[in-house]
Amino acid sequence: MKVVVSAAMKEELVPFRNKFATEEILSIGKTRLEKVIRNDVLDLYLLETGIGKVNAAFSATLLHQQLAVDLVINTGSAGSLSEKVKVGDVVLSTSLTYSDVDATGFGYEIGQVPQMPSCYEMKRFEELHIKGDFAYHYGLIVTADSFMDDQVRVNQVKKNFPLGLASDMESTAIAQVSTFYEVPILNIRGISDIAGKKTVATFNENLDVAAKNSSQVVLHLIESLG
Repeated sequence: MKVVVSAAMKEELVPFRNKFATEEILSIGKTRLEKVIRNDVLDLYLLETGIGKVNAAFSATLLHQQLAVDLVINTGSAGSLSEKVKVGDVVLSTSLTYSDVDATGFGYEIGQVPQMPSCYEMKRFEELHIKGDFAYHYGLIVTADSFMDDQVRVNQVKKNFPLGLASDMESTAIAQVSTFYEVPILNIRGISDIAGKKTVATFNENLDVAAKNSSQVVLHLIESLG
């Protein structure tokens, strides 16, 4: 089984690079694809995509052209959109959509790219029973090409997506591209900040914590797949 762990930033892949020895397969633009050496559980790869939807989509396309993978586990940090989701918590997506796409004038749902699904459904892994000093949640994560530090923007996203638990900048783009190749994707995000509340400073302070906690869930999942 070929599994890829992807993240936007090198900081979000530190826990995996510290755990596994890797060899680089390709490096183009912001994309860096590495193969894990001597992993006994499964055929494992790491993918650094760069930040934002275009970088993520480009990386996902390169990945699927390069490898016939069975599963993409997208991970890293995200900003909380819900009062029940705290910094350091982990959100496992049950679905993904865009928060900055609006073609409702043509009869599409808010967040739906024309001629594409309104959202991308994820498999649930409620049986994980992860042990850690953080809570984890299942629910909707939305994707935008905006860092959610503006309260007006945050309020609009919350209004449009009242069930949204968190916001990131890559996941739905990776899901959209992976759909073309019929490859399932999971999205597991550690919370680095609360959207709209001293977001930049909180993100900088808690990026490592978000990466560490989300990586614990991803590594637990990888072990369960082996």
